Parts: sequence; C-alpha cells; structure tokens
Amino acid sequence: MAKRTIKKTPVRLVRNKFLTGLLTLLPIYITYLLLRFVVGIAPDIPYLRTITFFSNNEVLADLLEFLAALVVIFIIGIVVSNVIGKRLFSFFERIMERVPLINTIYTSSRQIMQTLTMPGKGNFKQVVYIEYPRKGLWTLAFITAYSKSGSGEQYVHIFLPSTPNPTTGFVLFIKEKDVKPSGLSIEEGLKILISGGMISPENNQLP
Repeated sequence: MAKRTIKKTPVRLVRNKFLTGLLTLLPIYITYLLLRFVVGIAPDIPYLRTITFFSNNEVLADLLEFLAALVVIFIIGIVVSNVIGKRLFSFFERIMERVPLINTIYTSSRQIMQTLTMPGKGNFKQVVYIEYPRKGLWTLAFITAYSKSGSGEQYVHIFLPSTPNPTTGFVLFIKEKDVKPSGLSIEEGLKILISGGMISPENNQLP
C-alpha cells in the first residue's frame, strides 16, 4: 500500500511556520508577563504610541504593532525550523533553565504549551479521580478506553500521568465503579498536573 503524502501548499507552509513561531514565543511571553506583573522585575515593552508621531494616531500604532507581531512570529517560526535555528534556540533554552525563578516559570509554560498541543491529547476521553496509591488518597487520571472482563464486569483503561511532565506515566485497568468523575475538561486536568496543583478550581468533586 503506497504511503499517502500531504502536499505542502504555500498556505500550509505559512500556517505551519506561524504556528511554530507562536508555540516558540508563547512560553517566553508568559514568562515575561509573570515577571512583569506578578514579580515586578521585568522592564516595559516599548510601544509605538510612546513615539510622538504615533501618540495621536493610536489606531495606526495598534495596527502596525499587530502586523509587526505577526511578522516576528512568522520569522521566528522560520528560524527555529532549520538546523542552525534549532541549535541557537536550544542554547537559549539552556540559559533560561539555569536562571533562578525564570527557569521554573519558563519550563512550566513550555510544558503547558507542549501538553496542550501533544498529538495524543485527543485520545483522552474523560478526567477522573481514582484512589491511588492507597485508599483515602485521590489522584487525577485520564480515561483512554473501556473493556469488559470475562465475567462481564466493566473496566476503564486509565492513564496516570506524572507531574509536571504528563507525557509519561502508568497505564492501569480499574473497575468502572472505582472511578469518580472529576467534572474537569481535558485541558483543565492537564493544567492542574503540570502546575503541581497550583492552577486548579476552588471546588472539586471529591467526597
């Protein structure tokens, strides 16, 4: 059977480069926002409206800033898509990971972006609670499939991810009656895991 190939049209190429640039810059921008508005140690970003000419043309300034942002995102996507660009960005990431405070924020932001865009995320059917590793301790997990035992009892296939990297974990087969719905969306569940529970709703469905 011949392998199906996807034709790379100009529109698809531009979209892919833009998405690559966006996913590359978002963790950096999130890190900046947290440092700027929560910690208060990051400098202001210069805006066009601070220039005398644009101070009376805010609409034009906003439009040019928006277009400039799109161009920068696209260029970054092109740069990090080639071998040299990947190496330079890897070097930049190693620097970020060695700076106290910044490393925690940046790494968490990057993992959130990677998790929200990981291919297997669509295979998660529901976020649930299970009593693990012992009775009385509740753990967040994801249902991936269902099956029945020889006696006809319903089982759920559970993916129990690790924290803060949910791309690794354990697979468990649990009786359906031992699983408690969480009421959380897949994205909410992933955010809770990656943040170590810091980003979570005030109320839960636990008894």
